Amino acid sequence: MPKEHPELYHTRESTRHFLYSKAEAEDRRKKRSHTPTRIQKAIKSVYPGLLTDHSFLDHAAEQLSSAQIFVCMVFQIDDDVSSDPDQKKSDPVSVHKVAVKLLDDLCRQHNGTWGLVNSGMFGAFLEGKDGPQCLKLTQKFQKTLKKQTDATLSAGIAEYPKLNYKPAETMTSALKALDHAAFFGPDSTAIFDAVSLNISGDKLFDKGDIHGSIQEFQKALKLDPCNINVHNSLGVCYGLLGDYDKAKLEFNAAIKLNSNEVMAWYNLGFTKMLAGNRNKALDLFLKANTINQDVLEVAFQTGRLLMEMEQPERGKKFLEHASRLEPKSGAVFRYLGECYTRIGKVPDAIVAYKKAIKHNPSDAASLSAMGCLFDEQGENPEISVMFCQESVQLSPENGLFRYRLGQLYFKQNRLDDALKEFKKAELLGQDASEYIAKIQTRLKAKAS
Repeated sequence: MPKEHPELYHTRESTRHFLYSKAEAEDRRKKRSHTPTRIQKAIKSVYPGLLTDHSFLDHAAEQLSSAQIFVCMVFQIDDDVSSDPDQKKSDPVSVHKVAVKLLDDLCRQHNGTWGLVNSGMFGAFLEGKDGPQCLKLTQKFQKTLKKQTDATLSAGIAEYPKLNYKPAETMTSALKALDHAAFFGPDSTAIFDAVSLNISGDKLFDKGDIHGSIQEFQKALKLDPCNINVHNSLGVCYGLLGDYDKAKLEFNAAIKLNSNEVMAWYNLGFTKMLAGNRNKALDLFLKANTINQDVLEVAFQTGRLLMEMEQPERGKKFLEHASRLEPKSGAVFRYLGECYTRIGKVPDAIVAYKKAIKHNPSDAASLSAMGCLFDEQGENPEISVMFCQESVQLSPENGLFRYRLGQLYFKQNRLDDALKEFKKAELLGQDASEYIAKIQTRLKAKAS
């Protein structure tokens, strides 16, 4: 059965028109804090032999060199986020002293070793334990700490063996589990699993490391082959790299697990469109619309594709719906303006283009189209030219925009200006030979 995590994956995002869901933790601690030097000194005054950073990890590796199974745990005191200004704040030094005393007792009782990790959190290794056993120990640890100090602690747990990870990599997995725990708020614990890897993959994705994301998502599927969100996210990564065959495999896997997964249907359609199969893409977009018609990208891309397939009347209703779903999207209104233009609704097109420019003043395509439509409507020629000039300034390498500006200059008998724009349009791949010939003929006649 597919595993769902609605408490985490409730945020749908778009990246280069693909859709994916990522873990979201609004108003929650998302980054690891660091233990101030004064706290470290206070702890070392009690435990002068405290091992830190690499010394701790090297010592743990030596202790566990013959261990068949063990668990790594990382702990971090949660930030005091109380909104009550009258509530007494816990003294960080006292809280950490109590925490490490409890941690030291835990390790003594269970043949473990502990130390300071990355100047920000404490870690422990327990030989012969598994994740569920350590989860119970950690929860008891959390309750005792809260009872004694009124402070909370979050923890990440990772087991060895796991996948093909080396023993030394277990700490990294525990840190990923701690990031996973952070999404549930203070006083939480997570055992390293596919969701931990999904979150790690999302973080790499946000940094632009698509290949790193792929590695994390692939490992996640080894732990949980039925994770729909991971299949979809992995498909998006392949799609962004242009590997459409692999992308389709992942989207189809997600659909097989849940036939009502709208993102997978849409992403599969978008992949087909990028691969040049517009008819199949349209079928898949329409399927996605039957599942959920209120997804912006689904409505927008369906309308856009119908326009490209010379069906603007059908596309209009999808683009209009997209504009209602996101009334501040300049791109939606630009395509809606183009759609209205194609079906002869010029006044509606002008309204749509005005909204597009309002939400994106640098939209050269809308500015150019507005200039042409104003000219058709008999508006002040200077205003028409102004819009087209601005579009050329914003996109000087666009031959169509220069061609349109040349047409306006030609109508106003500004032949030299028109010839200049038409020649540049020609260099940029826009056929303006007929206008160039007419202008050169007129200029020769005028000169003679």
